[in-house]
Amino acid sequence: MQDKREDRRIRITKQAIRESLLELLQEEPISKVSVKMLCENADINRSTFYAHYTDQYDLLARIQEETTDGIRQYIMNKSFITDQNTIAIPILVQILEYASSNRTLFQVLLGDNSGFCLQNALHTLAKEKTLEEVQADNRLSGTDTEYVELFEIAGVISIMKKWVDEGCTKDPEQLAGLVSKLLFQGIAGLY
Repeated sequence: MQDKREDRRIRITKQAIRESLLELLQEEPISKVSVKMLCENADINRSTFYAHYTDQYDLLARIQEETTDGIRQYIMNKSFITDQNTIAIPILVQILEYASSNRTLFQVLLGDNSGFCLQNALHTLAKEKTLEEVQADNRLSGTDTEYVELFEIAGVISIMKKWVDEGCTKDPEQLAGLVSKLLFQGIAGLY
């Protein structure tokens, strides 16, 4: 019984540290956030912090990794590009709903103060997922494939960032449809 209580206390402490970092990143870049600031904000001792993390960058990396893993769950073992040359809208809707339910987290991690950590991780994740699907198409050369990938991934991440910053007000299904049209039909697909 004692172990469960310790595990619960550890989870609560880690959550307080995470929330402290997210709160501080709303105001300051990660380079200006110190462990001392984190501890004061979370109302914990530095030794407690160091029992779980090496520094603020380690904490940020773990938060980003957990968030990326959350997104990875939605796209594992699923084809992202359908036969109709559209993005699998249900997958994108799930990702957007995940972002909406964790809005503050995504707002901070997609913002400038976090050092673009989530943007880079999402870029890598999307590249891993779409690389084989796009390359299997054989209509583009290797270099062109990379340019198209960069364009598409940066566009989707930018749209997601704007949507989160604006309070996730647009319906996720509508936004997913817009993203799919833009990716596969371009701006001409909207007219």
